[in-house]
Amino acid sequence: MAEGFPPAGDNTGSSGGRGISNGSVDPHQESSALRTRSRRASSSAFSSGISRRSMLVSGATAVAAAGGTGYLLLHGGGGGGTEAASAVLSTENTAVKGASVMGSSAGVAAASGSSKAAAAAGTSAKTSVGAAGTAGSSGTMAAAAVKKIKVDPDLLIGRATYGRTPVSDRSIDRLGPAAWLERQLHPAKIKDPKGQAVDAQFPDLKWSIAQARSHLKVGAWDVMMDVSAHHLGRAMFSSRELYEVMVDFWSNHLNIACPSGDVWDTRHRFQIDVIRKNALGSFDDMLLASAFHPSMLTFLDGTNSTKDAPNENYAREVLELHTVGVNGGYTEKDIQRSALLLTGWTFWDGKRAYDPNRHHTGRVKAFGFNIANADAAKGPSAQRKYLLYLAHHPKTARNIATKLATHFVSDNPPKSLVTKLAKVYTKNDTAIVPVLRALFSSPEFAASSGEKIRRPMEQMVASARAIGVKNGANSKALMDMYYIIKDAGHGPLGWSMPNGYSDKAESWQSPASALQVFNSTTAMVHGWWPTKMGLPGPEKLLSTKPTTRTAVITAVGKKIFGRNPGKRERAAAVKLLAGTKLPTKFTAGSWEQHETIALTATLFLSAPAHLSV
Repeated sequence: MAEGFPPAGDNTGSSGGRGISNGSVDPHQESSALRTRSRRASSSAFSSGISRRSMLVSGATAVAAAGGTGYLLLHGGGGGGTEAASAVLSTENTAVKGASVMGSSAGVAAASGSSKAAAAAGTSAKTSVGAAGTAGSSGTMAAAAVKKIKVDPDLLIGRATYGRTPVSDRSIDRLGPAAWLERQLHPAKIKDPKGQAVDAQFPDLKWSIAQARSHLKVGAWDVMMDVSAHHLGRAMFSSRELYEVMVDFWSNHLNIACPSGDVWDTRHRFQIDVIRKNALGSFDDMLLASAFHPSMLTFLDGTNSTKDAPNENYAREVLELHTVGVNGGYTEKDIQRSALLLTGWTFWDGKRAYDPNRHHTGRVKAFGFNIANADAAKGPSAQRKYLLYLAHHPKTARNIATKLATHFVSDNPPKSLVTKLAKVYTKNDTAIVPVLRALFSSPEFAASSGEKIRRPMEQMVASARAIGVKNGANSKALMDMYYIIKDAGHGPLGWSMPNGYSDKAESWQSPASALQVFNSTTAMVHGWWPTKMGLPGPEKLLSTKPTTRTAVITAVGKKIFGRNPGKRERAAAVKLLAGTKLPTKFTAGSWEQHETIALTATLFLSAPAHLSV
């Protein structure tokens, strides 16, 4: 952990814990996992108005709802639901062509030195490959494997997207897991009208740095807030689902807090030109693009680092966080020497420049890298060689492999998987797509059902997708969703420290956050808030109109989980509803029917089968 950093998760929600500058907190929750996967949903619908009676009665039944949820969590879920048949996901690999893409929870509980580097000597910065990804230099193909692994398609949907939708269910049913994954690894080939509609709501994200400075007051947060809301909107609605998951992953890996005062004019370009452009490209391209981007120079004080007064912030983080990792074996001298080599850059009045007079010259030896660095004018070339050396270092390969395996497989991923992914990373010159293909095709992934929780943003997005929330008419709708999630301690892109949000369940233990997510889920299901979004409300949540409690429980289970509710899930819903004065039979369209639907949906969206993946 970098000096002075609180570990992600030290905060305990909006009601307590150590505050941080942008108001974000990192509350988390941990519990035992439910191993049942979500499966198959009905079609979605639109919003509804607020019923005062519904609000009053729902408030009165909040304790009963909590009791039902507690019952479900204590006794586990599923245990009788229809299990989706496993499908074969082949590890056979194919070449991936590069293409450019410019796009623009725990809730109540939670579950458990390559040829490329050598060739870079004396060359200019490399052109970044597109977000659709490149399998490796010169179209490298990963070796085809004979072995075939059985993977539950629901597990793949749960981990490689922000949560199931009827469209994603139909897509993986039609294509099969292997073809579905390959399609997601090439996002430029996927039509994305809903994602493009989100882009259209934020035209300011197309601004150059100069345009942002001309349109905004110095220090204004307007564009930065739009970056965060846009990030959330694409997570909710884009058809390029795995790509959006990876955008979030890399945003945490190369974290620049958003909003953050000093990057008011540059943060949007970092998200587009560094993260979104390279999210499925190669890591060395992304590292090079990030290192001297005006946003990174400002955030980690590179613009204040000179030969006479070198600043160690970026030099430390590029080793500790971005490349070899906190246990990579570097020393303080490595950091100090790195800082000297990385001097010379400025960003003043909206313009980035390299000033040879500010660059340290003389031989530099840092973490096994050795360069004469005799000519200040050639400082950028020496810096690129060092960054490429780090990007291709075996310790970096293992660090990236560990982080990917932690995010997609388990909080404590098997060493066998990490070793395998590190080898793929190195063999493919840091290309990301082959590593993901190997990860999702691995037996370790196939055996990892229930090992990961959904953090607050992931849970709220998954819940919105499950019940069929639609985007609003303008960006204000997504901004309302942003503040809901921020209040739960997981504001999109909002972690204030360079280490990014934690990806482990142990860091997300906060009753305050859990309560915020539960209350927000209740409001969203009832159609109360955020009203600018297209909320179906209980009136339009189901395509059928069941008139008995039993039928409602079944229909809502199919909507949320994509399958019939399991025995314990059904028992929890019965216990919850028995604590209300709602009848067991009702008229279609009645308030009693709508409230039974809403309470059952809220319960199931707080169940282990939805909170863990």
